[in-house]
Amino acid sequence: MKIWISSLLIFASLFSSNCKKEAKDDKVLLAGLLLFLSNQIKVNSATDLVNESAENYNDNNWGLITGQTLNRFVSDWTANKPSHITGNLIILQTDAANRRTGDGWNGFVKSDPAKGVFVYALNDYTPAGLPSGGFRFNQTRDAGLFKNSVRYQANGEFVDDWLNTFAINPTRDLIVFAAGTGNGTIPATAVVASGAGLAGAIQDITRGVYWLRYWGVDIKHLAILNGNLRSNFAQIYTAQTSSSKSPLPARGNFSVKSIRVDNTIITSGLEDVYEVAKNNLEAQIPGLTTKQFLIDARPSSQFGAGRNAGVVANGSATTYITTGWDSSGAPIQWGNAGDANIAGTAGKTFVPFEGNIKGAVTFPWLALFEGFTDTGTVADDAAAEAAFNIGYRYKSKAALKTIFANRGYTSGATVVSQCRTNFEAQVNGFAAINILGYPTTYYDGSLVEWTSLVAGHPSSALNRVPTDFKWRTDLASVSVFDYNPQTTTAGATGGAIARVKAAEVDPNATTTKLFIQQDKAYK
Repeated sequence: MKIWISSLLIFASLFSSNCKKEAKDDKVLLAGLLLFLSNQIKVNSATDLVNESAENYNDNNWGLITGQTLNRFVSDWTANKPSHITGNLIILQTDAANRRTGDGWNGFVKSDPAKGVFVYALNDYTPAGLPSGGFRFNQTRDAGLFKNSVRYQANGEFVDDWLNTFAINPTRDLIVFAAGTGNGTIPATAVVASGAGLAGAIQDITRGVYWLRYWGVDIKHLAILNGNLRSNFAQIYTAQTSSSKSPLPARGNFSVKSIRVDNTIITSGLEDVYEVAKNNLEAQIPGLTTKQFLIDARPSSQFGAGRNAGVVANGSATTYITTGWDSSGAPIQWGNAGDANIAGTAGKTFVPFEGNIKGAVTFPWLALFEGFTDTGTVADDAAAEAAFNIGYRYKSKAALKTIFANRGYTSGATVVSQCRTNFEAQVNGFAAINILGYPTTYYDGSLVEWTSLVAGHPSSALNRVPTDFKWRTDLASVSVFDYNPQTTTAGATGGAIARVKAAEVDPNATTTKLFIQQDKAYK
């Protein structure tokens, strides 16, 4: 806003000094002023991006919507589209809504091309160099300090290509992300208490909203379905479902360059989070409020000095918890049956140290869903099955507000959400910014990045920075930590397997936000 005001004052001064000239000259100058202002990019703060939900989620037309609202849209989009939407309804599913054995309903929301309703799968987008598991809005990029390892926001070419693959115009259309059934393999009978990873599809769809917001899309053109389609739409509104989705359309020609808005404040770089930790959650960062609320969205068993989720057998229960940038999933016990490395194939690697960023509070992402306790757990297999059948819906707005307050949130603070790779953090961040209306940013690199900036690891080969490095993280002033010991184990084929692997670091870097600078320039 300051950029707009200063530019306006300059042109106003010019216009005033020209007031005695001919009217024709004045019109030319005024036209130039209007053209200049129309080409300016509005730079938003974290507070500018908040979107508070209605108390009753059925009353929302964007942000978090319910199956009831989606049914109203799909049944007659022409008659029921929100007044600010002039284009199509684009529904993007993570997967089909009938993936459990025995499900007898259709897998997709029903399309209606004549009325502007189109239904696609996220995996219909298949760019070159597709990340393993499908494109989920992130990309290996150069942040200055890190490159060729950690994933960050996918770049401008990706967002334009993605939008045009589905012929989406995000300034006219309403884009609805929806989980179908869930991530991974769906059990044929009952979900076990350790099977909460099925809810990971909610991480994917909230990440989609985060990515498009970063690129300037107005929240009024974005929504996610509350809970999966299987339990919250397909079984209820059967007339509005189909066994097939829409074929991909002719390519569009939209570019986010035409959205003259800069929302990149929603993504925090390591240097910003470093200031938050170093200054005890009162960092002076342009675009954020003067107090921060730093949350760690991982399960509490992976947090701080009280960790107990680590691998066992050849390793203690407080080590080897956080898998590295080139691995995924939870830690697994070392042994022939559990660890792919022992089988002689590419297995899991782990970060140089375990713990958390100083000042962070443990805030498990599953705590926000119906069927889970406020600590993010389920009592037993029966409770896990019940949560699956609810479909991983967000709890009520009042319940979410209470959970945030109990974790320590105070009015006016900017929520800074992070986890291991900024996916679990999406669930918490979406609740903060789009349900409760709290200013929110996300630490894109998260712990796979943070934990690599070590100088004092007992295995010197893992030390990536000098002891006086300005962003060194293995210090009590910014981290709660214990080093993961480097252990090599012979695989089945005889090769030594290194358990700990740090991301590559450029110790001469002057920024941790190079990709954000590049994205600003793309506009």
